[in-house]
Amino acid sequence: MRTRFFFAKPWMAVCYTLLCCGLVCVATMPDYNKLAVVAAIAAFSLFLFAFSIHDISFGFYAMIAFGFLLAFIDRMTGSKLPLYSVIFLAPFALFIFLIIRSIFYQERLKIDRHMLVYIYFATIAYTIVQLFNPQMTSLMGWVSYFRQSLSITALLLLSLYLFKDLKSIRFFFRFLFGAIFITALYGCIQQWIALAPSDRIWVYSDPHILSLYRLPGGSIRKFSFLTDPANFGTLMAAGAVGTLILALESTLKRTKIVWGALTFVMFLGMSYSGTRTANIMIAAGVGLYVMMTLYQKRTRMLALGAGMLFLFIMNVPIYGNVTINRFRTAFRAPSHNASLDIRLMNRQKIRPYVYSHPFGGGVNTTGAGGNKYNPNHFLVSIPPDSSLVATLMETGWVGLGIHLVFLFLILAYAIHYYYHCRDREIKTYYAIIATMLFSLGVVGAYAQYTLINVPQVFVYFPFIAITIKLHTFDKPKLSGTNSKI
Repeated sequence: MRTRFFFAKPWMAVCYTLLCCGLVCVATMPDYNKLAVVAAIAAFSLFLFAFSIHDISFGFYAMIAFGFLLAFIDRMTGSKLPLYSVIFLAPFALFIFLIIRSIFYQERLKIDRHMLVYIYFATIAYTIVQLFNPQMTSLMGWVSYFRQSLSITALLLLSLYLFKDLKSIRFFFRFLFGAIFITALYGCIQQWIALAPSDRIWVYSDPHILSLYRLPGGSIRKFSFLTDPANFGTLMAAGAVGTLILALESTLKRTKIVWGALTFVMFLGMSYSGTRTANIMIAAGVGLYVMMTLYQKRTRMLALGAGMLFLFIMNVPIYGNVTINRFRTAFRAPSHNASLDIRLMNRQKIRPYVYSHPFGGGVNTTGAGGNKYNPNHFLVSIPPDSSLVATLMETGWVGLGIHLVFLFLILAYAIHYYYHCRDREIKTYYAIIATMLFSLGVVGAYAQYTLINVPQVFVYFPFIAITIKLHTFDKPKLSGTNSKI
């Protein structure tokens, strides 16, 4: 422990171990539930703290895993602890550890000079400009938003530091898709067996949540470890697109089977979430991949097979299956859709305000943030229905334009590097980044909250870092193939 965790004296290692063991003992006490939860989390956090000082990458992946389990832990414990504050403070802590390590080992930290980095810092500069927005009445609302932006900046810088070679990027993709698969599998267990007691209590204790999650026939939309079915469904759609590309691009038969099985489970999880936007997302992601690789025979076969499957699901005479019916309504809207009508009415209401306020109403003036920091603001009365609409309302069409330009450049660079890199594995990763971010950041963000949610934020910003770094590792193999994917 002294060697690995930099404890200067033996008594420091002993005290640290005793403290963690004492917290674990308190966590097993049956009479103080909240105290036990706090003690268990504190003990676990101390262990993670020690390991993270020694290995920044361990803390990085522990943070991602915690992000996937955040809502599940909150429902299971019922302790109402500020877990979401912890997840946004974690990148700060890891970045501080990184600076300490660089000083200790005399390493030089540098930021990659890339157009995406410059555009990202332009978005941060626009956030600072929002401080002077006269429509925003709460300084604390801006501070909260800016603190979150700095946390995301730390996450991006950490990703740029950790992705030093192709091996580290390969591990990230495997870890990410493994986490998405486990999340999908738990969602399927919720459908096949039943909701866990903590999940059932959470759903049925609030009539509003129950009304949102209930499907015709009495079934419940599934949400797995995540906060809600929409968050679960959109993540599964993006993950299924990524693993499908890995299955198609792999050269080994058994690898194709593994990635294909993961894709199938993610598709089932997406279907059980009842999120209609997710169905359109997966179609958009696959469509972009088909357009990028239409010159390949297997892509034309994929397009033909996907089209036939789509027509079969849309026209097969099965009318009693809630999942299939939900899928059909995503592409064949009924004559009267209350949810869509409300969205269109809300967008009509904000149109005059957006025209007259090019810089928007100010950050944290919509949704839950608006109710907390700017309760008397005009925009609080109009619920935003998606990430893009919320960006338009809060930062105006100027802020939305900057955001869309940033997204466009990420996609443009990913597609550009896809055609200019020669290594098969690197080309595959660029195809995954382009299709997943297109489905999440463009198609999904039009109808749902994506990208900045947890754990989607751990997809978006590492993908930006990978887009910047990956092409520098392009070393084509003589055989022209790569079996590692």
